Amino acid sequence: MNSLLPELPAQQGVWERYRSNLPRYCMGVSRYLQAQMMHTLQEELGHTQLRINYEPFITLIGDEGARLTELAQWLAISKQACNQTVNQMEEAGYLERRPDPQDGRAKRVMLTEKAEVLVRQGARLVGEVEQEFARLIGSGEVAMLSALLSRLYDGLELPGLRVDALLNTSPRGNLLGLLPRLTDYMMQRLMELNISKGHSGLKMSYAQVLSLIGPDGGRIQQMARLQEVSKQAIGAIATELEELGYIARLSDANDARQVVLQFTDAGWQLLSDSVTSMDELEAELEAILGTDGLSSFQELAGELYHALHIEDEIFETLESSGQVDLKLLAARLNRQLGKEGAVRLASLLVSE
Repeated sequence: MNSLLPELPAQQGVWERYRSNLPRYCMGVSRYLQAQMMHTLQEELGHTQLRINYEPFITLIGDEGARLTELAQWLAISKQACNQTVNQMEEAGYLERRPDPQDGRAKRVMLTEKAEVLVRQGARLVGEVEQEFARLIGSGEVAMLSALLSRLYDGLELPGLRVDALLNTSPRGNLLGLLPRLTDYMMQRLMELNISKGHSGLKMSYAQVLSLIGPDGGRIQQMARLQEVSKQAIGAIATELEELGYIARLSDANDARQVVLQFTDAGWQLLSDSVTSMDELEAELEAILGTDGLSSFQELAGELYHALHIEDEIFETLESSGQVDLKLLAARLNRQLGKEGAVRLASLLVSE
């Protein structure tokens, strides 16, 4: 039976590196960007059947269409998994299969008119979110971040986006077009590097739990809310990680009815190895961007990540020197309640 994670002070350096690194910045900003888009598309524009995992299919299929085997290769997934998602998207009305004009025996997956409308709506929303980013860190900084992202995307030879004709412009300049694909690459590469260090049972889905366990542990409900997935999905992943010996469930000291996920000794070793893998990944990226380019990319991505207060509730405490950090508390309440809920809460607090 693995023992639990040792006391924090001895491990502070690893925790800091685990908290502050380029893959985490990219993953956090990408998740924020996609969540903002999904909320508006689902709640305000009527795409109630849209799922976040449909996005790469739509941007890669684009106006030209694609064969199923091509899609699976671009997405680095099995043909069976690819076909399953395509079937779901067909049922939702976003895709259809047509005879391939180059081979009548084959089929091409094509976007429907509904999907083309979605692409144009999404492009408009991306512009609005990028304006928000510009207000936070500056328009020049957002433009530089996008340019560095594009250089890295090309250097890694990631699959090209294919919605130019639908938008009458290239998606190369916007973050939504490139950041999720780069984030997927980073997470896949980190998993490969960790597997090479002896962690053979890892899956991409495990990041949904492992990446959100902080010094005070992790809570399933919180993880589900931050990633907009079900508690059942997070719970199933947590069970698999328990079986592998990486985490354990403990009673929450603040609420005996709840449990907290904590790293075991084996989990701590995975954490330490992950930090080493991050160093190796960043060295690979530096070979493309150069030392100054990678440094600028890290700085800009980190500035945006922190300006958005992403994952603060996982890695930071509300109390400092015995006093509540009101700014951090306000940021949490804004995320949890939404703007309207936060305004109502403010009104109630003033009236008390």
